[in-house]
Amino acid sequence: MTAPAEIKRVRIGQVGIANHGNTIVNAIMAAHNLELVAVYDTDTEACRRVADRTGARVARGFEEMVHDSSIDAVALVTPNHLHCEEVLEAARARKHVFVEKPIGNTLPESRAMIEAMQTAGKVLMVGHNTRRRRVFRRAKGILEARSLGKLVAIEANLSRPVGILPGLPPWKADPTKCPLLPMMQLGIHFVDTIAYLVSPIRRVSCMAANVAMSGGMYDSIAALLMLESGIPAVLTSSYVSQDAYFLRIYGTKGLLHCSTLSLTLETTEDGVVTDTRVEEFKGEGAESYELQMQEFGECVLNNRLPETGGEEGLRALAVIEAMAQSVATSAVIDVEHLLYSNDHHTT
Repeated sequence: MTAPAEIKRVRIGQVGIANHGNTIVNAIMAAHNLELVAVYDTDTEACRRVADRTGARVARGFEEMVHDSSIDAVALVTPNHLHCEEVLEAARARKHVFVEKPIGNTLPESRAMIEAMQTAGKVLMVGHNTRRRRVFRRAKGILEARSLGKLVAIEANLSRPVGILPGLPPWKADPTKCPLLPMMQLGIHFVDTIAYLVSPIRRVSCMAANVAMSGGMYDSIAALLMLESGIPAVLTSSYVSQDAYFLRIYGTKGLLHCSTLSLTLETTEDGVVTDTRVEEFKGEGAESYELQMQEFGECVLNNRLPETGGEEGLRALAVIEAMAQSVATSAVIDVEHLLYSNDHHTT
């Protein structure tokens, strides 16, 4: 009897281990096609704990890790403003890259990252995990079945009180490193998910205010969006409200309400609710992150494009940049114009 063939695994190093980085570490460990071999973080104690738990070695720095010939890929769970420099270096070292959302801080930076990875012939995946959550995969099926009739509008809110709680990393409260703070960190999840569920966002009008955070930065933002499909949407995100997480899709024959771990579908006839169905997804845990990293391994091993690659990351960032322009100018901003403009940058 011949022994079963050994499963080929991608040898991966991760930069950024503390906090959310630990979630990605766990997702890598759960993926049967990835092997975590090196970690690095400026938080040396976090590195030591992860190394002790996983058996990965602690790298002396990003440069050493990315130029290690025994490593196939790197996962970057680092501040937004560092993504461009790190991805460009990884491309020069011919490493596959998983980078957390947003892809970068500006559109020119992000275009440069995409081009460098394409030139290197390596996989670039952006960590837009939210569309992989069970509730949104199920919602996609409901929409494809046209259970809501003709779609009419979308309403969404993703907020957390991180701006008035201790422990917020300084860069996440710095508009130069994290433009439109809550939208860049929180609302962008639903920007990508709306594009996945219905269609990309074409035009943006946005208002922002400083309500409760010290320093005068925008902590509460509301945007009116027009999708390419012709459907209007409203997206709100705040750093200073209590937790909010919902996405509602309205149709001529029903309403679909998506929250963190449940989905409610109301169908109507002549304006009267005829059926209400509730589905729960309580056992999901960190599955969306695990699916994400499993897919990254498959893309590297099989030379496939990821579901959320550079272009998807670029489009989501362009919507946030359009919001920033709209806040600054009180104008409606065309996202396509930003995507295909070569000289624009976020301030």
